[in-house]
Amino acid sequence: MEITYGFLPNGYLLEVGKTIEDRNEILEHFQDTIAGVLIPMILISFAGGAFLAFRSLRPIRNLIDTTQSIIDTGKMDARVPIRKTGDELDELSGLFNRMLERIEGLIRGMREALDNVAHDLRTPMTRLRSIAETSLQLQPGRERYEEALADCLEESERVLTLLNTLMDISEAETGTMKLSLVPVNISNLIEDTVGMYEYVAEDKNITIAVNCAKDIGMTADRNRMSQVLANLLDNAIKYTPHGGNIVIDAYQEKEHTVILIKDSGIGISSDEVPKIWDRLYRGDKSRTEPGLGLGLSLVKAVVEAHKGRIEVDSDPGVGSVFTLYLPNAAIPIG
Repeated sequence: MEITYGFLPNGYLLEVGKTIEDRNEILEHFQDTIAGVLIPMILISFAGGAFLAFRSLRPIRNLIDTTQSIIDTGKMDARVPIRKTGDELDELSGLFNRMLERIEGLIRGMREALDNVAHDLRTPMTRLRSIAETSLQLQPGRERYEEALADCLEESERVLTLLNTLMDISEAETGTMKLSLVPVNISNLIEDTVGMYEYVAEDKNITIAVNCAKDIGMTADRNRMSQVLANLLDNAIKYTPHGGNIVIDAYQEKEHTVILIKDSGIGISSDEVPKIWDRLYRGDKSRTEPGLGLGLSLVKAVVEAHKGRIEVDSDPGVGSVFTLYLPNAAIPIG
């Protein structure tokens, strides 16, 4: 009960009281209402917070699971699931997957290079052993030993060339090849390459015609592009019969510099066209010619390292046309 009092003018004391039972009933009802609402809200908040925390941390758990899987199995083909929400964690997962793809590509390139080296080193190493054994079995003589050493040097040079070419291909394919990009005059580059092979072409009575404007230029690695043109021209001369002809055209489009090397050679069958870019592949018609079977593989790898592409159009018995499409401002991959 609530009581209040006051003095009257005549000196009497007046006290007034009021019961609070009604208020207590209201407060008790209000407490029950608050408890009935607040407790479910707290439970819902905890559940919602746990769900949001679980959902927000799921990309981190996916990263952990993927990394643990790679560590346990050694397989680099595992990838982090992408939620496609567009947030920062989704972007992190995408970058992590790209990193894994790059690492997987590097490892694959290393394995392929080692496999190719192991496969193709057998022949020259067998020859070296055979030369040494034969020299030791024959009667001793300075002239005979000098001849054997010369043969050994030739085979070792072949092995060194093979290793260097395979490494160049692997570096280009995996994006680790260092390109020294400089302005390159295409006309001068073609003329220099043709100059290196003009005597070889004359021996087979092959004419080489060049159609290229003097002002065509692009940004590229001059030494690497010289390798590309040299390999293509060497193949054209090698597989073009006596009295044939080779035409080199070069022109510039809006975004690309286009170089065509056309020959009147033996051509390539449609079945072999997809295989000519493979390492160490040599078609039936090319087995009688010297070579490692790596020239076109290197050409394709270097062109793609410049973010370009190469195409071939060939008819057996008519000839082949190799077309290079190189961006006017080449930038190395990666």
